[in-house]
Amino acid sequence: MSRNLLQLDGTHAVRVVVTDSGHRAEPVTLVADEWTRATPGDGAGLAVLHRLRNRTAVEDGFRVTMHAWVAPDDESERAMGVDQLNESWVVGGRLVVKWVTDDLEGPHPAAERLRRLADAAFEQTPTLVWVLEWQHADGDWAPLAFVQEYLPGAEDGWTWAVAEARRALGIEDGEPRPFAQDLGRLTARMHLALAHGPPEAVSGEEAIAAHGDAVAALDEAIRVTAALDPASQALLSEHRDDILGDLDAIRAMAGHAAWPIHGDFHVGQVLRTPDGRLYVIDFDGNPTRPPALRGAPAPRDRDLAGMALSLENVGYVVRHYAPEADPSAVDAWVTLVRGSFLVGYLEHIENPGYEPQMRAFGLEQLCREFLYAARHLPRWGYVPAAALAARFGEP
Repeated sequence: MSRNLLQLDGTHAVRVVVTDSGHRAEPVTLVADEWTRATPGDGAGLAVLHRLRNRTAVEDGFRVTMHAWVAPDDESERAMGVDQLNESWVVGGRLVVKWVTDDLEGPHPAAERLRRLADAAFEQTPTLVWVLEWQHADGDWAPLAFVQEYLPGAEDGWTWAVAEARRALGIEDGEPRPFAQDLGRLTARMHLALAHGPPEAVSGEEAIAAHGDAVAALDEAIRVTAALDPASQALLSEHRDDILGDLDAIRAMAGHAAWPIHGDFHVGQVLRTPDGRLYVIDFDGNPTRPPALRGAPAPRDRDLAGMALSLENVGYVVRHYAPEADPSAVDAWVTLVRGSFLVGYLEHIENPGYEPQMRAFGLEQLCREFLYAARHLPRWGYVPAAALAARFGEP
């Protein structure tokens, strides 16, 4: 059996294929003696459940870690939502199989982060059932598939948060449901569960690497906005020196406390179930950062800045699709929810006197929003363009 093929049963397998950038994984189905890319309904999701349940995925180069058991209700498979980088299926009515179809070059933080949360009995991420991993030739492990419990009726944050803003602004009927302090509490509980002990200190080398990566993101954002949004390119170019001055704070974080964090924390990573409970997902790290930095311990301010920017971005989404909305009312809503988010966080983080320092990380993430739009989702480009104009555009 090939080290790059884990056969699940007679007609289904998970295959690791070589790409220009390294490797990626894909579920496959045997058709006329040829392995072809599987799609929901082919049975590959059910096959991985049955294989992992039998605890037999132990061929050379693969390993499986079981954390819980959630029995499927039926034999169904269907695609779940839209993920620009990976692919998730709802299988058996009660489980989600997330195939890691993005680049497998590591290190990959998700498996380790989810194990930490499971060990800490953190209940606000979908129950981790299994992790299936593949071993690189250099000995490092990369996740091929995650199996977690499915949350029926759950909406992603870009759906429920935009709807809450629209209701609060009177654009959509219905009474808005307060969420921002709960979101802050969730973030604090997540950080405490990930910590598992005292923090590390950011070394000088790590601070220099993080700063260099932030500067590279700025310069790449200037390049990609030439085609994406020339007005944004002009603003980024004009204010490059100002932004560089703010990014110096990242280099100055040497010696600061660092923990395992989410690493790509925004409202779209938070599901909300019909009863109002919030669950955080997707611990893969920021896809626009180099693999070596995605899972590195970092100041918690990075997660806070990412979420704060995303709450601001909710306002831009609302204004884009409801141009009749009063901009000052939208801005007031953003200010309110961002403030409430931080209040909820600071009340529960158990660190008296802590004052988040988010400006540098927020500007870095704004640049990364342009990179994400250029690489994966061009129609998203209006959002960072609006955020940039709010900071550096004409009054």
